[in-house]
Amino acid sequence: MTTTAPAPLRTIDSMPAHARVWVYKAARDISHAEQKLVHEHGAMFTSNWAAHGAPLDACVEVLHDRFVVVAVDEAQAEASGCSIDKSVGFIKQLEHDLNLMLTDRMVVVYEDGTEVTSCRLQELPELLKEGVITGDTIVFDDLVSTVGELYERFRVPLRTSWMQRFL
Repeated sequence: MTTTAPAPLRTIDSMPAHARVWVYKAARDISHAEQKLVHEHGAMFTSNWAAHGAPLDACVEVLHDRFVVVAVDEAQAEASGCSIDKSVGFIKQLEHDLNLMLTDRMVVVYEDGTEVTSCRLQELPELLKEGVITGDTIVFDDLVSTVGELYERFRVPLRTSWMQRFL
């Protein structure tokens, strides 16, 4: 009797540049135990994720200990409104399971020296005024929409991000 090995889990690195992404951020580091849970639940979710019955080629990853990224290669099947709603439901369930907000759009994640930290968007003008954050501070632009953009403009100086308006 021959057995076939299970298909390897997809990772962001194995997704094509055109693959669509949704980035969710946390105001604090996601612990190693929490990351393990995200990967386990993400693998279960993506193995069953479908659009109109067609399986979606997708993955869930944690990046920089702060971001949960859902990616899907829509070359074989496009994520539909219903399937996107299911991915949001998956994230909402993760928020509940981890007791961690991932959908708060008012969180700004940036690098402070060698550490990744965060502030509230409304705190940004004061932090700029105090010099804690500058136009050269590396920020994470969670508005990227493809894997290619994730590599090209996810981690950028504040002055080249959508937050430049605060300078």
